[in-house]
Amino acid sequence: MGRFVWTLLAGFALGTPAVPIGLSLSLPGPVALFAVLLGAACCVVFAVFAMERVRLHWQSWRARRNSAAVPAGSAKGADGAFAVGAALGGTPADDARLSGRAGRRARRVLDRYGVVGFGIAGPALFGTWGSALLGAALGIPRWRLIRALMTGIALWCTVLLFASDAAFAVFGIG
Repeated sequence: MGRFVWTLLAGFALGTPAVPIGLSLSLPGPVALFAVLLGAACCVVFAVFAMERVRLHWQSWRARRNSAAVPAGSAKGADGAFAVGAALGGTPADDARLSGRAGRRARRVLDRYGVVGFGIAGPALFGTWGSALLGAALGIPRWRLIRALMTGIALWCTVLLFASDAAFAVFGIG
């Protein structure tokens, strides 16, 4: 039971690369795969819900800041309603969001391959935590993002399980 828990915790902390850890703890392949997938699922759900909450707080803060900056007698509305709507909708400010290197790469993957492609390529490119946080920050709907990421994580964990098992057999480990 302890080896399963350690593998589950490694799956939560590391994501897909925890499969060899489970195998090195002498867990059978399917049990190690299940433990890592369970830990990664907890990681993804936690990260997506936490980042979605942070994103909503950030947007409401920007909306309040932008509405306070618009004068009351301005042509944009007496109560600054245009500024609030603009801060939450598709403006050039949204393009500046996640303008770092990883954010630009995530946006390119999302634009080119869609949510499913992001879910499959994300764990390999950004890791489990990174892809969950980036996907939520990009505004992908949470349950769609979770399903896509878990599909990708299951795929990569299975590939890593077979590769690790083969490498352990070749080198006589375990």
